[in-house]
Amino acid sequence: ERMKQIREKSLPTEERTLLVNFHGRLPINHDYYENVTVRRSLLKFAPLPNVSIGGFIEDYFEVMGNSHFCFVPEGTSSWTNHLYESFFAGCIPIIVSDSFVLPFQDLIPWNKLSIRWPQNDIGESLYLYIYDLVYHRTQVVREMKRMVDSHACWFNFYAFDDECSPYQAVLHDLEKRKQQMPKYLHPQQW
Repeated sequence: ERMKQIREKSLPTEERTLLVNFHGRLPINHDYYENVTVRRSLLKFAPLPNVSIGGFIEDYFEVMGNSHFCFVPEGTSSWTNHLYESFFAGCIPIIVSDSFVLPFQDLIPWNKLSIRWPQNDIGESLYLYIYDLVYHRTQVVREMKRMVDSHACWFNFYAFDDECSPYQAVLHDLEKRKQQMPKYLHPQQW
């Protein structure tokens, strides 16, 4: 099972050597992504120290588990598996999509366990921010990783936990939507 394999490669914060990574579909390896500018912008990071950016690689799980942060860029649809994979790798997500709607917002404190960065502002300032966090604010990074690890259960579709599972999260969201629906007058027998 993919999720278990990713988890097995997740290193403790102190042992991680990569600042950030992204591996997947890019304009350089997939024509369909030619116009996805945010993914093209990520290529700027490829030559920088302690960064791993590129197409698909054999040791992807090891790279994720050795990275403090994982880029979660906009793709060609409204979701990306990179978000869920980052949780299982214990890799703090950097969401670089202005339109991505994060799931389970009532249950996951996204502002405490991820970074949301404007997709049109990918460059040196983002690298310096990540660098500063990892090398000068290690306690912040350690706490963010702890939060990522403790909230991974919301994405574990193989768990049937009554407290923390995607099934509970979906039921929670549906109940919330039901409560927000307008109340209509109807006959008592309905």
